[in-house]
Amino acid sequence: MAAFRSRFAAVSAVLAVLALAIPRSSEAQGQISGSGISRVGKDTRKLTASARTQAGSNAATGTLQFIHSSPAGLSRFRGTVSCLSVNGGVVQLSGLIDKGETATGTLLDGKAFAFTIQTGAPQTFSLPSFGESGSLGACSGGQSGTVPVTEAGFTTQ
Repeated sequence: MAAFRSRFAAVSAVLAVLALAIPRSSEAQGQISGSGISRVGKDTRKLTASARTQAGSNAATGTLQFIHSSPAGLSRFRGTVSCLSVNGGVVQLSGLIDKGETATGTLLDGKAFAFTIQTGAPQTFSLPSFGESGSLGACSGGQSGTVPVTEAGFTTQ
């Protein structure tokens, strides 16, 4: 009987340790990955995102790239994601542009960006919001106008 109690105590201790290692819902991580391509008329937009939140917050690490080809020219930028919010099928992310420019030649380096992505069916993504560093709220989302994802798509966790 003593051997049984000793094994029971050992198993209980192992289960207690495992329970501590399992993330709780408040520590759940959000994640987005993929590319959404939108071809509408003579405009083609491609948004590529790969980001993950840190446990228990919206603070995130990851990257984003946006390319817009239109009759006016090519606008593009790449940036670092610093905030990610995943709420059902709606993702809001924001960060800073590392390198980029608009079709008119305006440099975007160091500017803030924000996007909203709908990952349900049908998928869409917003046009980006831009601002000076620190001027956009964390995970504030993009403009109210959206474009449909006509090729590829995003996944979240």
